[in-house]
Amino acid sequence: MDFNNRLKHYLVFVTIIIIFVFGSSVYSYALFVERNNSSISQNSSQGDWLLADNYDRKGYRYENFLRKKDSLKILKQVYQHLMNIKNIDYYEISNQDFIYTKKFQGSKSFINGKGNQKIDDVLITPLKSMQVSELYAKRQNLDQSIQTGEFFKRSAYKKTSNQIVPVVAGANYKHIFKLNSIVENSYLATKNIRCKIIGFLDKKTNVKVDEEIINLDNYLIMPSIKLSPQDTLDFKQILLSDKCEGYLHYDNKNEYHQVVQQVKRIVKETGYEYIIPPEEKHNLYNLSIGQTFLVFLSSALAFLLVIRKLYRDHIIKTEKGLFFVTFKNLTVYLGWLFSAFVISQGILLALYKNHQNIFIRTRLTTVLFFLAVGCYLTLLSVLRWKKED
Repeated sequence: MDFNNRLKHYLVFVTIIIIFVFGSSVYSYALFVERNNSSISQNSSQGDWLLADNYDRKGYRYENFLRKKDSLKILKQVYQHLMNIKNIDYYEISNQDFIYTKKFQGSKSFINGKGNQKIDDVLITPLKSMQVSELYAKRQNLDQSIQTGEFFKRSAYKKTSNQIVPVVAGANYKHIFKLNSIVENSYLATKNIRCKIIGFLDKKTNVKVDEEIINLDNYLIMPSIKLSPQDTLDFKQILLSDKCEGYLHYDNKNEYHQVVQQVKRIVKETGYEYIIPPEEKHNLYNLSIGQTFLVFLSSALAFLLVIRKLYRDHIIKTEKGLFFVTFKNLTVYLGWLFSAFVISQGILLALYKNHQNIFIRTRLTTVLFFLAVGCYLTLLSVLRWKKED
C-alpha cells in the first residue's frame, strides 16, 4: 500500500474513531444524567439542595484531598462562599450520629445501627442526632417547640469543641436524660466533647428537610459549632467538610438556577469538587436515552467496519517467527488505535471545552476497550498466519 493510500485510510480511521468516541461518550453521559435525575429531585420550583462532594465517586478516597497542603484553606474558602451567597439561604444541617460513650439505657428507636458496642475497648452507642445552624432553627421555629428548659441562645452557635456544647433532646429522652445533665459525645468520631442537656422538645416536633418530614422525638439536637485554634488539623478538616455539606434553599425556579450557577462558581474558584446535577432532565444535546443509544450503535457499527478494513490491510505474510508476527501486528493495531484516539480526544475536548466531563468520564474505559481490540486483532492475525503457514 503506497503512502497516499495509507494516509487516506488513516484519515478515514481517525474520523471513525472520533465518531465512535463521541457516540459512546454521549450515551454514557445520557445514562449518567438519567441516574442523576432519578436520585435528585426535579422540583426546581422550591426545595433544598443537599451539597455532596464528588471525590469517592471518582475512584479515590476523600483522604487524598485532605492530604493536600492547602486542603484546609480550600475548605475555609468554600465555607465562606456558601455563607456569603446573596439572597439564598444556606442551612448547616448534619445528621452525624451523637456517639454516646457510656452504657445506653434506651430502646433501639434512639439508635442508628448497633448500640452498646465496644470499639478499641471503648463502649459507644451511635444515637440519632441533628446539628443545625441558627438560620435553619429559626426557619423551623424550633425555639417555639420547647416543653421543658430552653432552646439555644445565639451564643450557643459560637461554641467550640473545647467548651460545653448545649443540647436539646427530643420528647422521648425525658425518661433517659435529666435536665442540665452532662453527657459525653465522641464528636465526628474524632474528639470527645462535653454536652449539656438544656431542654426537651414538645412531643411530635417535626422539621422539614428537602420535602422530607423528620420527627425529632428520638433525636438529640446540637448547634453547629465553630472551629477553635486549639483544634487539631484533622479535626478542623473533618468539621469543615461536614459544614460544607449542608443544604442550599430555593423558593422558585429562578433561585434554583441561581443556586446551580453559584455552586459552579465555587467549584471553579476553589477547585473543590461538588456534584452538580443537570439543570434539565435531558443531556447536553436534548436527546433521549433511546436516541443516544442509536448514536452509539451507529458509531459502533462504523467502528467495526473500519476495524475489519484495518485487519485485512495489515495481515503480514512473512517467513519470520511467531514472536515477530505478534509484535509487528500488535504495534500496528495499537499504533493506529491510540494515535487516532489521542487526536479524537484533542479535537472533541477543544470543541466542547465547557463540557469536558462528558469525554473525561469515559476516557479510561475507551482506552481499555481499544487495548482489548488491538490484542484481539493481533490474536486473529497470528492464528491466520499460522494457518496459512
